[in-house]
Amino acid sequence: MKILVCLEVGLGGTGAFVPKCPGCWVFGRTPESALRKVRAAVVEWVEWLRRHGERPRIKADEIEVVEGEILRVTYNPVEADKPEPLFWSEVLPIGSKEIERTIRLMRYSRSDLLKLVSALDEEALDWQPPEKPRTIRNCLRHIGIAEWWYITRLDIDLPEEFPEDAFELLHSTRETALYNLQNLPKEKWSGIFQPRKHVAPEAAVCNLWTARKMLRRLVDHERLHTKYIEKVLKMYQNRKQQ
Repeated sequence: MKILVCLEVGLGGTGAFVPKCPGCWVFGRTPESALRKVRAAVVEWVEWLRRHGERPRIKADEIEVVEGEILRVTYNPVEADKPEPLFWSEVLPIGSKEIERTIRLMRYSRSDLLKLVSALDEEALDWQPPEKPRTIRNCLRHIGIAEWWYITRLDIDLPEEFPEDAFELLHSTRETALYNLQNLPKEKWSGIFQPRKHVAPEAAVCNLWTARKMLRRLVDHERLHTKYIEKVLKMYQNRKQQ
């Protein structure tokens, strides 16, 4: 089975995602290293679905990774707060099945996240990992606000007030995201949008969005940051054992 990969090749790093597997996103120092990581990431993604009760048709021993699109940029895609360019594969309109699938994958990802953080005490939530940008609590708030932000990329106006508590914020913005996905107007299912609000200066040059791009990022983003939290937790636990 051929797995098409989109590569974002920049200065000092390469990002790669698999359109067929929302939530399968890796970074590498070079395009070659990113492609090598993709195969393992697809295998892990298949196992992730199986853990949540699905039976994906993709067979790990039959995967052939193929370059689908290559976009060369003037920044490092590995760095935080980078622009998010639009690939041609994400210009295609979506349908109800893509929305339903995204909602299902979002629920799997949220289940993983809450299982990881729900029992953490205040010290663990607020511990600042050395040479890392976010505490776990800050990361949870970032995940929550990002979901709200992704919905607004299709020029959908949403209230801009958020709960102070990180867990309440996660719940609130997730409910907002699910409601808007389940009631997404069909005129938003196709077309390219250029939102005017909440655009960082460094992202303005790549400020083009489609419904397909939004759906992918809703899954990619939480899975990416859940893995970040896993790393921070290991660092914290190792520190406590010293």
